[in-house]
Amino acid sequence: MVAQPEQNAEEIRQMPVCTSDSALPSPYLFSEGKDLPTPSDEENPPTPAEFISEKKADPLIVTWEDYDMHENPRKWKTSHRLLMVIIVSLYSLQSPMTSSMTAPALDVLMEDFHVSSSTLGNMMMSIQVLAFAVGPIVFAPLSEKFGRKNVIQLMNLIFLIFNMGCGFSKTTTHMMVLRFFAGLAGAAPISMSAGCVADLFEPEERGKAMSTYTLMPVLGPCIGPMFAAWIIQAWGPSKWPWIFWFSSIFGAVIAVVGFITLSETYTPVLLERKAQRLRQETGNLALRTAFTKDEPFMTRFVHGLFRPAVYLVTEIVVFVPALYQAILFGCQYLLLAIFPVVFRDQYHMNVGIASLHYIPFLIGFMLYGQGGGRLVDVLYRRLKAKNGGQGKPEYKVPLLLATGIFMPIGLLLFGWGVHFHTHWIVPDIGIVFLAMGIRSALFICPLYLAESVPVYSASAVSAGVSLRCLFAFVFPLFSPPMYDALGQGGGNTLLAGVSGVVGIFTPIFLFFYGEKLRLRSKESKHAMALMT
Repeated sequence: MVAQPEQNAEEIRQMPVCTSDSALPSPYLFSEGKDLPTPSDEENPPTPAEFISEKKADPLIVTWEDYDMHENPRKWKTSHRLLMVIIVSLYSLQSPMTSSMTAPALDVLMEDFHVSSSTLGNMMMSIQVLAFAVGPIVFAPLSEKFGRKNVIQLMNLIFLIFNMGCGFSKTTTHMMVLRFFAGLAGAAPISMSAGCVADLFEPEERGKAMSTYTLMPVLGPCIGPMFAAWIIQAWGPSKWPWIFWFSSIFGAVIAVVGFITLSETYTPVLLERKAQRLRQETGNLALRTAFTKDEPFMTRFVHGLFRPAVYLVTEIVVFVPALYQAILFGCQYLLLAIFPVVFRDQYHMNVGIASLHYIPFLIGFMLYGQGGGRLVDVLYRRLKAKNGGQGKPEYKVPLLLATGIFMPIGLLLFGWGVHFHTHWIVPDIGIVFLAMGIRSALFICPLYLAESVPVYSASAVSAGVSLRCLFAFVFPLFSPPMYDALGQGGGNTLLAGVSGVVGIFTPIFLFFYGEKLRLRSKESKHAMALMT
């Protein structure tokens, strides 16, 4: 909005005050820039009413007008917003899919590259996930300048080039370097798509949309090994390069569809484009948005690079849910690495049939996804109503208890079912429970992180993504010695104990003490003061 100078004080005073409990900073009023007092600048930030009145009265601030609300992502037609969710979900499917697709081909790759160490073999698979831990801290500040759409599409193109190159690898070094850079570029959709979903929906309707999006990053690691196994089964071990080439062809199709249909959703960028247009039309170079910053882009970029790491070290409200999902995500990749070995060596299945045991993972993910997305919104609205209409991030935490229940059950069924050589359906049932528990953590934790530090939600979510991907890189490396020492029964009982303690204690702790943690956090306290 460009306020008219002649607007009187009474009109300004009567303007409605925002009372939204949105998980992200209101893209119409707030910014990360110097227009917002930072905790280091003010111990007592202005009240929301004072802040909004000041912004409404500023004749130079550009925001959405009634006549251009069609440019506001949260006011788009529901069908168009759902299309955007589907597109960014498909972008987020690709790199997780390729991250684990080498699992059924590890024996072939180790033989071709003359590798004898199982740890080094597993590293060829998990090195791409290590890159996922680095990428998010780079792409968050880039999106601030160039928008989500441009960064996602450019990085996706780079990902496809490196992934295609993996098929031409001749040595372990070639494979690991190419997979690392493929993962680095492929991290862009993973780290930014959740932000796209939050750009499009209000908190009360965000659960279902976020459930749809978060399904793809967890489905990817299950789909990849299945199609890779059947390439090896049908065409022979020498055709392993087609694992990478087919996945790149699939990604190219998504890239073309996304180039045609994907729209920019990041409001600071959209408002800046509107401000530039108005400056050209009116000649008033002082027009700006609430997100405008005087500091150079490189300064903001460097600050953005370090912010996720700083959050992990200094903000316990970020560290606790980030560590929680990291442990469970690490368990998922550990299990993905051993599935082909278990069903091939202990159940004497060929590589193609063994890969079908990833299907229970898909079933568990989809079962929880269908119910969890709807239930979290219902639960949030009820708890909010009981609290006098005031929502809190902690109202989305209770569903995390599913992880502490389902994860240990699944690990025990899988581990001891394999140990006693029961019918394969028993470990498969365990895998379904495993998937439901993992899905709960990877769905709720990003929501909680985004809503706990709304002004810098991208950095908070990126911190969580980076830590969980670091764990996903490390866990498969120690799985061979662990299972050699403890067996499937003992090894998975150990994991069940860890996931049970973490899965039960953490949700209870966050629900009852999360608000106190946020009040102790300078960043979260400041953001909540502006948003509530």
